[in-house]
Amino acid sequence: MNIIIENQIIEKAKRRVGFKIHLTVFILLFPINWIIWAFTDTSYLWPVWPALGWGVGLLFHWLGVYHTDKFFSIDREVRILKNY
Repeated sequence: MNIIIENQIIEKAKRRVGFKIHLTVFILLFPINWIIWAFTDTSYLWPVWPALGWGVGLLFHWLGVYHTDKFFSIDREVRILKNY
């Protein structure tokens, strides 16, 4: 296999593992905010805000890892230009 393609595959695998780590940390720490909220003042639903903020960050991380190749693809642009 071409060394450049192999390096690209390794980099893509690293980005995917990075996203999976990010998602795992979110899943593990997200309930802790709700537990803290449940044992303290429950008059204001503050855990929603960190969840939304972190969720947006997680969404963009996911898009960057799994969907940038489709939108920012040189092959895609070549196909579009060939159609003109």
